[in-house]
Amino acid sequence: MWAIASEENNEDAAIDFADALDLTMPVLYDEGGEVHADYVTLSEVPSAAYPEEWIVGTDGTIVYHAALYDYSAVTDVIESELAGG
Repeated sequence: MWAIASEENNEDAAIDFADALDLTMPVLYDEGGEVHADYVTLSEVPSAAYPEEWIVGTDGTIVYHAALYDYSAVTDVIESELAGG
């Protein structure tokens, strides 16, 4: 499992955010926003709000998407994925 930081001010801001949450999974930095653009165009997840929370599961599908950060929801999804779905 990994996270993607997209369109942050810079890579250091993404690292600081991940450190503040004590994330132990890899955080990838999507500097040009290409990964974000790939997912935001999917009709299943229309979006105009930013920032957004996206979690891609171990099988490569989107298992969580929200426009507002919800620590409990994100934690529950991550724990479920780590436990095998």
